[in-house]
Amino acid sequence: MSTGTASQVVGVFSKVVTLAAYIYIYQNFRIFNLPSWPSEALSIFPNGILGLSSYTWAWIFVVAVWIFCFIGYDLAYYWVHRLSHEINFLWAGHVVHHQSEEYNLTVALRQASFHGLFTWVFYLPLALIGFSPVVMILNGQLNLIYQFWIHTKAINKFPRWFEAIFNTPSHHRVHHGINPQYIDKNHGGTLIVFDKWFGTFEPELEEPVYGTVKPLRSFNPIWANLHYWWEMIELARNCSRWSDKFKVFFAVPGWRPKELGGQYPIPEVSTKTFHKFDIDLPKGLSLYSLVWFIISVVLTFGMLVKVQSLPWFNIGIISFVSLISLLTIGGILEKKRWALFVEPIRLVILVGAAYALSAEMSITLGTISLSVISTIWFFTYRTYFVLSQEINPVGEILRRTA
Repeated sequence: MSTGTASQVVGVFSKVVTLAAYIYIYQNFRIFNLPSWPSEALSIFPNGILGLSSYTWAWIFVVAVWIFCFIGYDLAYYWVHRLSHEINFLWAGHVVHHQSEEYNLTVALRQASFHGLFTWVFYLPLALIGFSPVVMILNGQLNLIYQFWIHTKAINKFPRWFEAIFNTPSHHRVHHGINPQYIDKNHGGTLIVFDKWFGTFEPELEEPVYGTVKPLRSFNPIWANLHYWWEMIELARNCSRWSDKFKVFFAVPGWRPKELGGQYPIPEVSTKTFHKFDIDLPKGLSLYSLVWFIISVVLTFGMLVKVQSLPWFNIGIISFVSLISLLTIGGILEKKRWALFVEPIRLVILVGAAYALSAEMSITLGTISLSVISTIWFFTYRTYFVLSQEINPVGEILRRTA
């Protein structure tokens, strides 16, 4: 959920740009004036056509507009989703959603912070056709809400007709599987028919193992969003040919030049042999992390609820405090040594933010008290931060294939 929270924070800023681009294309370059509501379509149809009133025809036409936008949005989603599994720099954003080694409803909330900065262009054809921003946004939200409930192992399969048309928990479990036969399959959002048409459908036959071929091995939401970019930059730096340095960002995920080992292998995996990432943490430190995670989530979503009425200065401060809190909580959960130094700084920043945002001294004093208590609580467990947990994805690949 921490990655989802970070995604919402970044989305406050990024969605302003991406939505503005859609509106600009719609207002200046749309081919058709497609109505969003029946009242906008009344003038198109005179009374009496086939014995139906203009109001009835307006409803029929608007329903058709919404249905075609629904299908068009899902087709755009299919391609952006598929290409996000086939092009490295797009995978760098989307990989966040696949990093969880569990499969439940919380995985649906595990969203990337920067993926939308690259994918919004795939939806611009809808604006060009003439689907209004309202119709596009509401269909996008419907697509998003539908995908929430399919992230579950609790539902086996639906009737055959439903499985043949719609994306289901069974189909989407395949998509999240790292079993070799499940890699890059079932990209659909609400519909599964596009996968069947374009040759990327795979039925669920054996139990999937979840995660990524190169495991993240981290609880840190900031690193989760940045680690694959870091890997690509490091790989490009090690390539001897300039063409390969460029290709790194556009090749398929796992690509390497032959001189550096060639394509990463996709090992055979099973639920019996796969070991999920976990770190032993004392209960007191786990509770400390949980308390501050809840505070960070409440602070963030409180901002999101009032985002339209808040000054950008306030939004910036709250966003910064939220992101540094998520970063530090991730470090604490992994017992990273740097957390010993960053956490006290975060608590001081929190006091400064309270003073800057609130006119009431009682809130600032309360924040100071909370920070002092947190400092004492945190440093009680300082001896647990001696050894850092290093991330070695190449080592994980070799371990799995051994």
